[in-house]
Amino acid sequence: MNYLPQMTKILLISALFALAAAGCDSEASPMGDDDEQTVDPSPVDTLVLAPQSFVDTFEVLGTAEPHHTVTASSEMPGRIVADYFDEGDAVSRGQRLFRIDTEVDEAGIDVMETNLVAAERELERLERLQAEGLATDQQVDAARTDLEAAEKNLRQSRISVGRNVVHSPRAGHVAVKLAEAGEFANAGAPLAEIIDYSTIVIYAQVPESKIRYVDSDAVVAVDIPALNTTVDGQVQRVSLRASSTTRTYTAEVHVDNQELSIRPGMRARIHFERERLEEVIIIPRDSILEGFHGREAMVVDGDAEVGPAQVRQLTTGAGTRDEVVVLDGLDPGDRLILRGHRGLIGDAAVRIIDEERQADQSADYDDDHDSGDASGEEAEESL
Repeated sequence: MNYLPQMTKILLISALFALAAAGCDSEASPMGDDDEQTVDPSPVDTLVLAPQSFVDTFEVLGTAEPHHTVTASSEMPGRIVADYFDEGDAVSRGQRLFRIDTEVDEAGIDVMETNLVAAERELERLERLQAEGLATDQQVDAARTDLEAAEKNLRQSRISVGRNVVHSPRAGHVAVKLAEAGEFANAGAPLAEIIDYSTIVIYAQVPESKIRYVDSDAVVAVDIPALNTTVDGQVQRVSLRASSTTRTYTAEVHVDNQELSIRPGMRARIHFERERLEEVIIIPRDSILEGFHGREAMVVDGDAEVGPAQVRQLTTGAGTRDEVVVLDGLDPGDRLILRGHRGLIGDAAVRIIDEERQADQSADYDDDHDSGDASGEEAEESL
């Protein structure tokens, strides 16, 4: 048997595999610092900060209500024989709304007129008899009293018949039509509701902790979410006593609505001014990071397009839903990283791909910012 040559082949193959494995190990070991790949700078967007003005506000919710609400009613009972309007129509002061059936009352007037003629003739007859000494003074006085009563009853009946038409007590719009032709109207029962909403009134319930910031005659910003618009309102009245259940004070805010764009029942957000700050640093809320030691922001060090990112610890103050005032940690001229900062570490290399500059509003404050939304915490607290 060729046993020895077979073993020689096996040993030779094993030696070749060992040499191959040793060769692979020797190629991996030299890989080290020389083969490290350089990490490209992370792209970021930045904002060059400038001092600005800021109005700290708090928000209170309310509902738009018409300035005046009145009801139209009939002064006399009767069946409604005609109506002259539809719900939602605009009406003027004194405009006809309903006509009440007066046939029964008119028939009664005919009887009263007949009784009046009879009372006049009776008085004339007794006065002739009195002149002849055939009637006493008491008889003549009683006849005169009967005549006066007949005249009074006839006059009142004619007035009642003249009031069979129901008129609008003021100019406005018919919010609710409460009766139709063919129905019976009782005296004094409401037949229609007329509203005047050329001025809108919003009743804001202000927490007692904030009532010191609300002044009568103050101009406030009012958001109407349904119309996606902000209008000016004026505080007309502030209640002296707080509600015993909610511990809030009522502020009555009037809003001009001559175009009738704001409808009664729409929700409103009123922004009351708490404090006006000048020359402060304002940054977008999205640029803030939550670190182990509190709020942080990242800036680009230097003026070059590529530079290291630095972490700044922040002390923040008032804010809106979108912006926050920074009391400490950032300075004018800092290049704040707006986008691309999440996941970065301190001293990481970044490359600026877009940079904007804040306008210096410390001297000339944009009034549109004045009516900005309150922060989420403020809005929740106002509820």
